[in-house]
This record gives sequence, structure tokens and C-alpha cells, in this order.
Amino acid sequence: MQQSVPTTSDVQATFVATLVDEWCRLGLRDAVISPGSRSTPLALALHRRSDVRVHVRIDERSAAFFALGRALATRRPVAVVVTSGTAAAEVHAAVAEADLARVGLMILTADRPPELHGVGAPQTIDQRHLYGSMVRVYEEPGVARREASMSWRPLAQRLWRHASGAAGLAGPVHLNAAFVEPLLGESLELPTAVETVGDVHSALERSAILESAKVKKGGLGAMNDVQRKCA
Repeated sequence: MQQSVPTTSDVQATFVATLVDEWCRLGLRDAVISPGSRSTPLALALHRRSDVRVHVRIDERSAAFFALGRALATRRPVAVVVTSGTAAAEVHAAVAEADLARVGLMILTADRPPELHGVGAPQTIDQRHLYGSMVRVYEEPGVARREASMSWRPLAQRLWRHASGAAGLAGPVHLNAAFVEPLLGESLELPTAVETVGDVHSALERSAILESAKVKKGGLGAMNDVQRKCA
């Protein structure tokens, strides 16, 4: 019996489910979602995890600063999900704060596929390297392809390592993920998880998120206020 070929929608649902699964294995416990159409696959993948606290904030700027406070309070990287277009630009100020205060944020921006760029499609801007040198690492995997599935968990690990401080100074990272319509799909079997290097977890134990925030003395009082509100 011939096996059916999975749709692109199912492949991209599997892609984001794999990323989220790997982040949960590494220690992700909080995600802040600012709802939007193009980011539906990411939002659903996080919502379906019982081990992740999902916080919904309509305004992207508020969502990003709330995530900043959660990361300070929990000493763990926090994921921020926003849709495509100007929504991605709204979190720029929080990325700057996270960079200077060395706070782990994983900025997950949805994007339109390449064929919808430069043709007047709504909510489409150039999101490549949107935050410049403020992020520790930038990843743009393109539209998910099944043949690239073995690269999905390593991608998730790279983002987590840089956000948590296991690969240097903790800080914000940026994943710009393109999604095609239909945006709703069914996740297939996830790629097999492998044991991760212990320094990812030990970095959380010795996390410099709060300690290194002290270097930004001018803004520390405000950051502490955010931490208390988001604890």
C-alpha cells in the first residue's frame, strides 16, 4: 500500500512541534504569545504542551517586556511569539533591554514565504536580521522541509544554548520562521531526541541572568520592578 505524502502544512506543524519538544526537554517553562494569523503553527505547538505556561498578551511590546520580566524571575529563557510584519518590529525595545541586561529571550517571529515578499502582500516586511547585533544568534530555516527534519532539534538546541548562556553571554536570540498556508496541520512523528550536552542544563543552575543584569545599573531598578510584577 502506497504511503500518502505529508502536506507542507503537516510538515511545518511537525517542525514547530519538534522545536517546542526540544526546548521543553532543555527547560522551557514559559511562552508569551501575541496572537496573529501567520504565527498560528507556533502558537498551537506551545499551547498543546502541558509543561509550558502560555501567557497571551495582545500588544507585542507588552508581550516582550512581560517575557523579559518572566525570564528575570525564573532565571530561564522565555519564548516570545509574534506574527509577521510590523508586529516583529514592536518587540525591538525589549530585545535591546535583553541584550544589555543579558536576559535570555527567544524571539520567534513568523514570516511569509519568499514568494510573498516584494509583491505587496499585507503584513510583509524584511525581517531578516531585524534586530541586528542585539541578538546572540539569528536563524532563518525557511519553509519547513521533511528532508531537513534531522536539523530541527540541533536548531532548537543552538537557540536555547545562546539564550541561556551555555554558549557565551546569555541574551536574546531570533528565529524567523516562514509558514505557508494553510497554516493548520497535523503533527507527524517527531524526529528522535538525543541526549544533550550537560552544560546546557548547568548554565541554568549558574545562570548569570540576574547577576549580569547588574552591569546595566541605570536600568536595574526598573528591571527589578518588572521582575516583581511578573513573578
